[in-house]
Amino acid sequence: MFLEKLNQTNPQLIDTVVSLHQNGQILPDTFVVDVDQFIANAKQIYEAACKQNIKLYYMLKQIGRNPYLAKELEKIGYHGAVVVDFKEAEVMMKNHLHLAHVGHLVQIPTGYIEKIIAYGCDYITVYSFEKLMQIEQACAKLNQKQKVCIRVIGNNDLIYSGQTAGFYLHQLEELVNQAKQFTHIEIAGVDSFPCFLYDEKTNDIQPQENLKTVLSAKQILENLGCHITNVNAPSATCCHTIEKMHAYPEITSAEPGHGLSGTTPYHAHHQTNEIPCVLYLSEVSHNLDEKAYIYGGGYYRRGHIQSCLVGNTYASMTLDKVVLPNMDSIDYHFGLEHVHSVGDTAIMAFRFQVFVTRSDVCLLKGVHTGHPEIVGLYDSFGGKK
Repeated sequence: MFLEKLNQTNPQLIDTVVSLHQNGQILPDTFVVDVDQFIANAKQIYEAACKQNIKLYYMLKQIGRNPYLAKELEKIGYHGAVVVDFKEAEVMMKNHLHLAHVGHLVQIPTGYIEKIIAYGCDYITVYSFEKLMQIEQACAKLNQKQKVCIRVIGNNDLIYSGQTAGFYLHQLEELVNQAKQFTHIEIAGVDSFPCFLYDEKTNDIQPQENLKTVLSAKQILENLGCHITNVNAPSATCCHTIEKMHAYPEITSAEPGHGLSGTTPYHAHHQTNEIPCVLYLSEVSHNLDEKAYIYGGGYYRRGHIQSCLVGNTYASMTLDKVVLPNMDSIDYHFGLEHVHSVGDTAIMAFRFQVFVTRSDVCLLKGVHTGHPEIVGLYDSFGGKK
């Protein structure tokens, strides 16, 4: 999906990784990050957001919950982490990073709420009264106050399978009335996912019905006496999306993820501020029946994997088509349509979600100065190897 764009805009990364792999310094099934370009992308998004007084929470599950990159983002000025689930919260807490937003796509489990609140978190999203009650009880025990966001849902909203949740607009009045009994919770925000999304028909990032629902919910909650300080509008956050947010001054926070690495679908089809800076490294394992097979492990079913560069030097690499394993099979290998030499480097660039793979993450600095340095090797959950 991103291989052609990566080869056009960041060939130095491919060249460097081929050399490091052939020298035995990086193994296959590794996502390699050009850290310098990643930081440059992040700075541009941050500067664009500052101009519109939008706070940025960084989303790093797609790049393996990486704590090194999280610390670099906080140095730039990112407000803190948005964590997709409590396991990601554990990684950030272990590395003493700031929790800005927890609980949106996955609620905090009952037995973990107290730990999150004791550590400290700016906003916790809830989408059931029972979870709100659990947060109140934990806050009362700890003698702390907690701001919460309400995840809302509309009849025409886009909700991905496996993410079904939210309060309908007509339920908000009852929720606020029930919450009046709580003394340690402040309903201070509203959110949904996705509020912005790339549209293949228009070839552009577009606001979704979810955003209309969020803005309606803000008005309803404020009419009910809530002081809404956070209107959170995630998905596809990059410089271009922030430009689109200008039409919605109510938005106060966004959550760049793939925008940081220049790998939203929008980036595959446009010249953008952010440059792709992540690739997937594999290696030719064997040949059979006039086809080559490379090591797998990083497959993501929405990755749109199409092609692969294969060779033992950047100058000698040839393009081949990738033959994906069946959806009901483990990705032990990816197939290629032609025979290649065993041990050749294989480079792919596709939409990734490292935290759902068994891949490693290699962080590289100095790619563009001719002095590459591996600054860290991590597992898919952000653990240092």
